Parts: sequence; C-alpha cells; structure tokens
Amino acid sequence: MAKPEKKNSADSAKEPKPEKESAEKLDRPERPPTKEELDAKHQAALEAKPIVSWKSPVRIFKARTKKYFTKTALFALILILLAVAFSEFFAVGVIFALVFVIWVFATVEPEVIEHKITNMGIVTGRRAFLWDELDSFWFDKRGDDRLLVVQTYLHYPSRLILLLSTVDEKTILDNLEKHLHYYHAPVYTLFDRWAAALQKRINLE
Repeated sequence: MAKPEKKNSADSAKEPKPEKESAEKLDRPERPPTKEELDAKHQAALEAKPIVSWKSPVRIFKARTKKYFTKTALFALILILLAVAFSEFFAVGVIFALVFVIWVFATVEPEVIEHKITNMGIVTGRRAFLWDELDSFWFDKRGDDRLLVVQTYLHYPSRLILLLSTVDEKTILDNLEKHLHYYHAPVYTLFDRWAAALQKRINLE
C-alpha cells in the first residue's frame, strides 16, 4: 500500500493562502477614478433619461423699484467716501463691482434652464452632478419662491439651489431620498444667518 507523500516545510511555505489574500484585497482602498473616467460618467449622466424634470429660472428674480436703486446708490456713496477717507482705494473698486452686480441682478432677467433627476444624479442646465458628489438636501422658501437646496461634496459649487416651478416637493422627495440624506428643515450656516440679519437691518425697498 502506497504511503502518502509528506510535504516538506519549504513546499508548504510556497503554497498560496487564498483567505489571507482575499482579505488583503478587501482592505485595499478603491482606486479613485481618473479625469477621463469622471468626464465619461458626467457625459453619460447628461444623456441619461430623466425620471423627473422641470424648467425654472437659474436664480430668483424680483423687479426692483426706483426707490431700491436710489437707496443702493446712496449706501454705495457713503461707503466710497469712508473708503477714500481711510485711503482704502482697493475697497472703492470692490464697492463699484458690487454695485454693478446688484444692478445686473435687479435689471437682467435670468435664463430659464432645465433640471433633471436621473438614475445617475442631478442635471441642472448643462452640468451633471453624480450621486457620489452629492451629500444631502432640504427644501426652503424665499418669499413666494420654493427652493430645492442640495449640499455637495465639491469645493464649488458647495450647494445647488434650484427653483421649483411646476414640480411638487413630494415628487422630488420620493426620488432624492433614495440616494441622499433629507433634512426636514433648512440648514443655515453662520454666513446664511449673518446675511439674513443684514438684509433685515438694511431694507432697500
């Protein structure tokens, strides 16, 4: 009767250890996608079939009165005189730039763009945001305008603010809640609170 061959210690050491190797593979972090791979994903998201879609202005627009422009010019003049008095000439340029932006936002009606929710993420205008790039969302209201606010993981934009026109909030909620965390109340940063307090104190209307 043939005796089974004994494996020497050297052969045993050379034998693979699948369990340990598979564990090591699981512990390895996934390779981050390359720029080309990300661009391909964003392009696919742009072309994906929408689950929900609607059109709305790219920003809130409110027709301003003559009183608004007069007050804005008066505040700007005071700030410019203060800047000149303290020899802060760079600040004068910043004030002129802000006044120009305020004038543009108050006189030029915003472009109407399409927003889409797909199985890959959110598309707003001509830009796609993948689910991996988005963190959470909530609903807000400014005057008569209803807003969908989406927090992102990106440096810019850190938030998407989409005007809701004909679409209802429940439809948005049912689709986004599958992928993103939902806050039942608006999330305000320190800057948001500061801006709101400043707007209440300085009424230009």
